[in-house]
Amino acid sequence: MKSKYFTVEVKPVIPATDNGLHAAFADGEILFDWTAFEVPRGGGKLIGATVEMRPKGDANSTVQPSPALELVFAKSKPDGTAPTTLGVEGAAPVTPGVIGTQAGLYLGNMPILNAAFNTDLDSLTVGSVAAPNGMVLHPEPNSGGNVGVDTLYVGGLAGAAFNFVSSTLINNGDLDGPTMTTSGTDPRLFIAVGDTVAATITAGTTAARAMGVVESMTATTVVLTEAFTTTDVVHEDIVYNVSPIRIILSFEK
Repeated sequence: MKSKYFTVEVKPVIPATDNGLHAAFADGEILFDWTAFEVPRGGGKLIGATVEMRPKGDANSTVQPSPALELVFAKSKPDGTAPTTLGVEGAAPVTPGVIGTQAGLYLGNMPILNAAFNTDLDSLTVGSVAAPNGMVLHPEPNSGGNVGVDTLYVGGLAGAAFNFVSSTLINNGDLDGPTMTTSGTDPRLFIAVGDTVAATITAGTTAARAMGVVESMTATTVVLTEAFTTTDVVHEDIVYNVSPIRIILSFEK
């Protein structure tokens, strides 16, 4: 028997830069910009959301303190393109010069207050909330990449302080990968196998370079699934998991 319920996993990408993971987030700042996800054609009623957050990348695996965040949902523009950007991560949302670039696309707002989060699960922070009554997320018709699905978007705003700053550094070794020797924080304290990682450049942390997907780790190594594709990661660049927030959305069709 076909179930009327379904779930969608969303793992937003946050840049590993000063306007992103390499600085603490404050209340009211953008955690992540619009992130696309697909649902069965026509959408459905949002029942609730579960959010899992990784700790700070320090030696203590510091959990996210008193977290609170706000999820906002939107649909595609009529031409099928993504909504206008919320702005730059780590800053307040932009004020559009022409309000028509955003009006008519928002579908819902879901605050997840700090009381909803459990910070006792080792170093993970996990919270679950029910959606506001009657929140139906109906996408723009024919907005999906394949027949039978449509595209929706979720963005995230910080409702309290968040800090994902990493102290895991590249420590010489084979700088072309796939094995990256590290120093500082044990990467296993905040990075898991299957995560996508990037390196923030020590010489200028406003920029980052993609590294790849993690295959395995030790206390002093990060092994990628394939050889590194560039040669400009250098000693003491800082290693980040670019998706430290995982969102599970539950729907009724």
